[in-house]
Amino acid sequence: MDAADPTDLETFVASAGRIVAYLNARTPFTDWSVSRVAGEEQVHLHVAGGTILHTGDRVPWDETFCRRMLAGASSVVPDACLDPDYADLPMAGAVRGYAGVPIVDGDGSLFGTLCGVSGAPLQSRERIDGELLDVFSGLLSAQLALVHSSATHRNSALVAEALASTDRLTGLMNRRGWDLVVAEAQERVDSLGDRAGVLMIDLDGLKAVNDSRGHQAGDALITTAATALRTAALPGHRVARYGGDEFAVYVEDAVAADLPALVSRYADALAAAGVEASIGAAPVVLGAPGTAIELALEEADASMYARKVSRRP
Repeated sequence: MDAADPTDLETFVASAGRIVAYLNARTPFTDWSVSRVAGEEQVHLHVAGGTILHTGDRVPWDETFCRRMLAGASSVVPDACLDPDYADLPMAGAVRGYAGVPIVDGDGSLFGTLCGVSGAPLQSRERIDGELLDVFSGLLSAQLALVHSSATHRNSALVAEALASTDRLTGLMNRRGWDLVVAEAQERVDSLGDRAGVLMIDLDGLKAVNDSRGHQAGDALITTAATALRTAALPGHRVARYGGDEFAVYVEDAVAADLPALVSRYADALAAAGVEASIGAAPVVLGAPGTAIELALEEADASMYARKVSRRP
């Protein structure tokens, strides 16, 4: 498989969609979801129903039915208000019926859950087939294993192509390489709920350097900044010259709480190299398909600009 043929990932997404649609149509529950457990949150990725659960919903993991289920509580709950393992949860009452099973990632770790909910309790004649849920869970887990096993090859091919698209002045990825990285990352954000963040970095005073000392001095400032950013980058960071005196960093497996320390890391590296710059950062938050990274870039750019304005005399 090459980087342009994401068959395993597409298969997982299609299967998740078919499973939640099937369960929504053939069970008493109004909503079914394939969710991702990401840090301290449960993120609903693929949802059928939309009465209580919605694609992109984020819930504190400690407050979820699924966490209780994974801790040993019943996987099928006719009435949460009457079940001592669930009755104290904030959503008990709004959610009366619940069913859930785990989905494991390719490395055996917890990926998330397949879960269903309803605002009404199950009636005595209604039932949820737990064995069928286990079958669906196993199917999705097996497909995630395929995604996991092919990811190394796909990512290696994509990174090689992206890194081959280099900026002549700095040797960093150029805008084309950045766009390749972002396109693949956006697919994983939409399909798997991958966590990420972006940084936007703009050099301060480049125009003044060009005007007073010439463009050769300006180019030297840009290359010095690029070297500092490359040195500061950690595994899972992709640094690019976004254009002119602006740089961008894509950070894998990051949440909002991680970003201030990363901003400080890059700011310190630039300052040590004698480069003044303004930096903005934003987390990538699952939303409408294809927009999460774009919106994060806009937010990071606005934050960077606000920082630049605040530093002007």
